[in-house]
Amino acid sequence: MSQDLCEQCAQPTVAYDAIHYGSVEAGYRLLCTRCFNAEVAKRNGVTHFENVQLEPIRMTDCASEAHQFHFQMRLLGTMIVLDAFEIQDGFPAGYEFRIIGKPEDDVLTLLGRLVEKMRRVLAVKDLAIHGNQFQIRDQTVRALISSDPAGPATFL
Repeated sequence: MSQDLCEQCAQPTVAYDAIHYGSVEAGYRLLCTRCFNAEVAKRNGVTHFENVQLEPIRMTDCASEAHQFHFQMRLLGTMIVLDAFEIQDGFPAGYEFRIIGKPEDDVLTLLGRLVEKMRRVLAVKDLAIHGNQFQIRDQTVRALISSDPAGPATFL
């Protein structure tokens, strides 16, 4: 997995944890999530933001397959975004989840809500295979279903 250096703290940063921050006029810098959040907090006068780094977790889906989820929390002015995603070949792939909160929200409460959302989704088998065709099962799916024909096939 390739790593670049954060231009603020000079620490190695994997691609999924790097953000190009700046503007066309001033130019862009490659920042790790921690430095990006600190910069956004400073620019927006947010003094109470807790920049927490969450460890990956492993969850099992309805087909008893394990999925390891990594987390990224970003401060975006008046909101924070907490993402959970799987990684394949050094990039987010597979399941991806997101929850949005306020900078003053408790991070563990947001994490709890996100994990509950993940559990609900992983407990349901959304796709069925009939010959070479995929079909959505008996219910309405409220999500983005995408595919990578060159990648490995995974079905729930």
